[in-house]
Amino acid sequence: MEWLAHDEVPLDALPDWARGEGEVLDGRPYDVLVRLEGLVLTRGKVATALRWDEVLVPIHLEDPRRLLIATARRPPHAPWLELGGHDVAKIERVLRARLDAVDHRTYRERRRPRAVMPPDEVLTQVLEHRPLPGAVEIPAASPSLVRSAVTGASIGGGILGLYGFAFGTLGFLAAGTAGALTGAGLLSGVELLRRRGGGRVLVLTPDGFVGGLDGTSVRAVPWFRVGRFAEGVDDTGATALEVFGPANELIARVASRFFGRPLDVIVAVAEAYRRRASEEGG
Repeated sequence: MEWLAHDEVPLDALPDWARGEGEVLDGRPYDVLVRLEGLVLTRGKVATALRWDEVLVPIHLEDPRRLLIATARRPPHAPWLELGGHDVAKIERVLRARLDAVDHRTYRERRRPRAVMPPDEVLTQVLEHRPLPGAVEIPAASPSLVRSAVTGASIGGGILGLYGFAFGTLGFLAAGTAGALTGAGLLSGVELLRRRGGGRVLVLTPDGFVGGLDGTSVRAVPWFRVGRFAEGVDDTGATALEVFGPANELIARVASRFFGRPLDVIVAVAEAYRRRASEEGG
């Protein structure tokens, strides 16, 4: 997994395959050009060149005139491009048809070889905001929404931890310590609260994801220990993102109110990323 090589670059910096004439579709705020190798999304004087094999998954929103294209964009960009306009349905049809024909084996053969990063190092890199090529960040809800959600909640250690995490270095925050999964790292909530930065709820990296369980721990979990991301509920009955291991054991969970997008969107992005990362690592 690698970041998009040409994301919001000047028009003269586009690769050769993304240049040339063709039918321009309305994907507001983008003008969308369909090429043999992928899509070119132009907005003003900048454009994004998106190869078919760089697309993770197209995602429907409630509004049929809007579409998210999930892809590995370098943070602080969210891991998707949002399209609107009159031609969204046509763009989606073309996209899904091309994705069905993509040979990811060819993609794996041409990507640069790299060493696998152990979970404790992944956790350290994420918490210290060091760039991890190919990693994407799921953004948190706006501070006002998070503050409102937490105000009406119990002031327990886990809730305080999660609240701090939404504003701290990562979206899930430890309010104490807990046993980690094999190879996973932990960091206390007090330490995380003292860090600045943030706006992240979940971080997906080529070697695993970084997240927590009900605000009690932060850990890096390698992909071979992850079975699926799913919609669920937490102990209070609120909707939540849940992460299960291969044996269907719960390994991570966070309430949906802390995400800046509907839960089904988050699950779709995380699942698509997990499948691609697992496939490439296999």
